[in-house]
Amino acid sequence: MPLSNAKSTPIAFEKSTVCHGRHFQGVNSIGAEFATLEQVRLAAVEDMAHKAVRMELSEFQDTFFPLPEGITADQHPQWPADIFDGLAAGDKLTEQEIQACFVNAVNDHDLMPGSKMSISSEKPDVTEIGNFKQKPDAAIFKADSLPTDGRPHWADQLVTVEFKRYYPSQDPFDDGEDAKLESNAATRKEVRGQLIDYSEIIFRVQHRTALFMLLVINRRVRVLRWDRSGTIVTHAFDYVATPYLLCEILWRMSLLSEEQLGVDTSATRLRPDDTDYKLMDFLAVEAPNDLSSEGHDLTAGELKTDRPVFVHVRAKFREAMDSNWPRYRVEVPDGNATRIFLIGKPSFYAQGMACRGTKGYVAWDTRAKRFAWLKDAWRIDYERMEPEGAILGKLNAKGVVNVPTLVCHGDIRNQKTRTPDIWEAQQPSLPTPTSDAASVSPSATLVDPSPSSTSSASLKRSLFEMEIDETVGDQEEYTLRKHAHYRIVVEEVAKPLSDFRRGRQLVGIIMDCVEAHRDAVTKANVVHRDVSSGNILILPKVEYDKQDGHPYVTWKGLLADWELSKPIHEAEPLLRPRQPPRTGTWQFLSVGMLTENPKTVEIPDEIESYLHVLLYFAVRYLRSNCRDPTSFIENYFDSYTYDNGVYTCGARKQHVIKISGRLETGNSVPLLFNSPMDDIFCELLPVFKAYYKVQDHLKAQKAILAPPPKARPPRPPPMPPSPSLSVEERRESRPHKTLRKPRALRQNNEPTAEEKDDAALVEDHEFMLDALEAAYRSDGWGYDKVGDRVPTDYTPQVPLVNAHGASALTMKRRKTTVVAPAVRAFTSVPTRLTQSQVPKAT
Repeated sequence: MPLSNAKSTPIAFEKSTVCHGRHFQGVNSIGAEFATLEQVRLAAVEDMAHKAVRMELSEFQDTFFPLPEGITADQHPQWPADIFDGLAAGDKLTEQEIQACFVNAVNDHDLMPGSKMSISSEKPDVTEIGNFKQKPDAAIFKADSLPTDGRPHWADQLVTVEFKRYYPSQDPFDDGEDAKLESNAATRKEVRGQLIDYSEIIFRVQHRTALFMLLVINRRVRVLRWDRSGTIVTHAFDYVATPYLLCEILWRMSLLSEEQLGVDTSATRLRPDDTDYKLMDFLAVEAPNDLSSEGHDLTAGELKTDRPVFVHVRAKFREAMDSNWPRYRVEVPDGNATRIFLIGKPSFYAQGMACRGTKGYVAWDTRAKRFAWLKDAWRIDYERMEPEGAILGKLNAKGVVNVPTLVCHGDIRNQKTRTPDIWEAQQPSLPTPTSDAASVSPSATLVDPSPSSTSSASLKRSLFEMEIDETVGDQEEYTLRKHAHYRIVVEEVAKPLSDFRRGRQLVGIIMDCVEAHRDAVTKANVVHRDVSSGNILILPKVEYDKQDGHPYVTWKGLLADWELSKPIHEAEPLLRPRQPPRTGTWQFLSVGMLTENPKTVEIPDEIESYLHVLLYFAVRYLRSNCRDPTSFIENYFDSYTYDNGVYTCGARKQHVIKISGRLETGNSVPLLFNSPMDDIFCELLPVFKAYYKVQDHLKAQKAILAPPPKARPPRPPPMPPSPSLSVEERRESRPHKTLRKPRALRQNNEPTAEEKDDAALVEDHEFMLDALEAAYRSDGWGYDKVGDRVPTDYTPQVPLVNAHGASALTMKRRKTTVVAPAVRAFTSVPTRLTQSQVPKAT
């Protein structure tokens, strides 16, 4: 596709990937931290498109609110017929009046024995949840936990309640027989975004398998159920005219256990009087034996244990002890046994509702009596998807260096999302998938999945950065994505790559992770498939000088987040038409991965991703002649090309990697760092240029040598020329002929022998490692880190929500909160140097 015919537009996505060390942000999208609440909610709506399932009220009630054994439906209390008559005036009441009257009716008539409803729209919670202080209208609480201060108390909510005044203009869903369930009217989408936002916060603060929600719109009410696969929605009914329907639902809710209400019972809430709660307070206090996380020689007696606690680990655990955030004892399977870990506020959480919902914690291992990193996620639940812990265990067993050390992992109590099952049960039959079959939307009965639908052709796009994941098998083509609750614990609590101190140290960290990737390929036959900034971490570590045995603290690179990895050359699943099997993080994917359709991740793609990560951090944090690094990052990393319904690589990245083989700041001015960093890019970029030239030539030759298509039926003989025919008619009457040689053969595109040799250099890791090591050993490195060169008040050049709807893509978007990148000092010692060559830290 010629770039001149494509639409190339910068986009700004928020950085995230799901990594065990992502308690800091690896990379923040340019401008994402300046998004408004409206933009965040609109992005959530686009992200949740086609994930709502309609369900009849009676079926919903019997499925999710079953009566306990020994209780029958005719044993319910007798409720007054006029219980909600105070709301009969409808839209003549204000929203506040509707709230007060509804809540009073529920509480005064004790419609939920043992539980109460409380209004929470007055003030936000005392703890900042996300980027905005949210105030849902009301919630249902256990009677002994009922708040009285008008705040949401997210940690204690059992059922969230939202009120709206106008029906149907504020109803996010549509019950029309031929209507789409997910209404596309602007106001109704705003409300849907609000509900998604609230459900996401509950899942973030609490440990949940599902969340029930009441949506009261004037005289009508809907019941919703949220899980990590989507939303189940009942029809709206008039609770004033038929109060017994709502009373029955509320009564049945009061009879349910917390587990039936969607509470994850594998996580036990700790209270201030609990022993483990007090233990966590004690563990959060800085200890005299804690080691500085900065690189340094250890003095005599400083190392008092073979498992020291680093200052940054204790500090992150202390941050998690927020008194306004719930603390838990959580279970993690360990073979046939179960281990217990203590956790507080997550150090990392992924934004988004219908997703893996990853949360990362600095946890206390009650068995090993040490800190560890715990990742809680809803993994994709299909037979072909191997859990991350199983992959990591193989890497550890094979002796792969610079990867996390597995402690334990496993699925949690067979907890799985139920929304896909409800959708599948409603379908009379599912089509047999083939590679040529058209994709069926997960809510095909509810929405129009065609490119002309609003969600896929809209000029709105999620502001979050995309982590792209290919379809995981034929099963997923026609259903909502299934998820299973999963936890994994590893020993290492790492730091973000943005904490590097100098360019030389950045190079050393990248080198360590390239070595990890090489080991995974050569020893375990595994390719990572998501080399990105968030998965390249810094690990403070105690090592010993090989000559005198003296201990010192060094900073190593750690390649984490192996959940998307798979064996090399494993066949890709059947693909949806026009949707490439991209796996990884958009900003750091190779040009080949962003332009080929389809394409399996190969070693050259992964090596190129390391190059992009290095360039990103060099431009953003190091001294250079780039006067506008923010614009460079937007245009090089965040941009995309959209043409004929397909998203592909942005023009600037393509130009640098495939055309010019050089970095420029603009107007043909070379981008220079005035350090050995320049040598790395001057060495690597021409090689990738040669690689793509060879690849393009091979593809052209393959296309030329491909068997000809099946012969078409013979054309009817042309009409004899007639003087009365026009020029166009005469031209059409002539036999159609083709050129004797395709254009590709008439051009001199044959790569030279030198270009072929260069292209072969990226087929393995050694050339990349040699280039990094040569630069690391070079003189000329200085204190070249100048801090984050992206201004805190930067306004994106293009609005954050300004592109084509991402729901048309086979993309899984992960989203995180925005955490300001920290600048700390350290010394990195790459593993490729011998200990005698290691420069000691100053």
